[in-house]
Amino acid sequence: MHNGNPLASVVIPTRNRPELVGRAVRSALQQTLTDLEVIVVVDGPDPATVSALKVLQDTDSRLRVLPLPQNRGGSDARNAGIDAAKGKWIALLDDDDEWMPQKLEKQLALGECSSHRYPVISCKIIGRTPSGDSIYPSREPFLPFADYAWRHRGLLQTEGSLYCPTLVAPSALFRECPFTSGLRRHQDWDWVIRAFALPGVGLEFVSEPLVICHSEEDRGSISATPDWRYSLNWANKMRSHFSPEAYSAFLLTNLSVSAAKKGEWSGFFLLLTSAFKSGKPRAVHLIQYVFAWLLPMNLRRLISRLLQGSSEKISERK
Repeated sequence: MHNGNPLASVVIPTRNRPELVGRAVRSALQQTLTDLEVIVVVDGPDPATVSALKVLQDTDSRLRVLPLPQNRGGSDARNAGIDAAKGKWIALLDDDDEWMPQKLEKQLALGECSSHRYPVISCKIIGRTPSGDSIYPSREPFLPFADYAWRHRGLLQTEGSLYCPTLVAPSALFRECPFTSGLRRHQDWDWVIRAFALPGVGLEFVSEPLVICHSEEDRGSISATPDWRYSLNWANKMRSHFSPEAYSAFLLTNLSVSAAKKGEWSGFFLLLTSAFKSGKPRAVHLIQYVFAWLLPMNLRRLISRLLQGSSEKISERK
């Protein structure tokens, strides 16, 4: 222990998913780095989750449960957990994901020797769906983040991202740069973009999958619910952090999928004209845009899986 406080604090927001959060909590408590605390923020009245966590709390005193009197959303729930954290480092975990046992040990070994004042440490993930596993991202991260995340070189949208359950950073950084209160979507992207704009913040990356991110098509979530207009408004507010290429790519490859999924063809022309007016579209992103609107979802998923498989085989040969 350090000054009576743990080295790391794990913050997990949750609401009405007692079975899932139990899996996430166990993966955090089973880390090879044992000098930690796990803070589960129960986002609003949720007796079933509090009761399920009490069972785990009785077997491991490192688990802390922080119930909120009313639902405040993911950003504010994470901020509440961060405010309560005692660790030098804070690690984020979503309630439906889980960690490999050596996740924190490997990331903090990198963080402790970083040359950056505030290192933000990420890693690769295993994306697990009912149809199989895939490893993301397919290329090493770089800054600025918006260019890394959306200026894809090919047709794969999984080339670049920093996923929330991979992120570890000093608690001082999270307190200097909290999550945006009330933000319904893009909470992790919003935080990463603003954090890397601060002086002394740098990126470290463990190039192996240390997180399992579960995705089930029939599970409802805010991030899985199409709301392209909200996302467009967010992108316009964050416009100063986007290069012209990244801005148009975000509209053409990310928002197009949401608009097309809802069948809102009014969005076809709005997003396309906005991309040309305020951005700098590339041919590959225009191709993705057309695919999003004209190809059925099942066919696009099949193409994505085939491309992902080809990408992984090429990586193995290098």
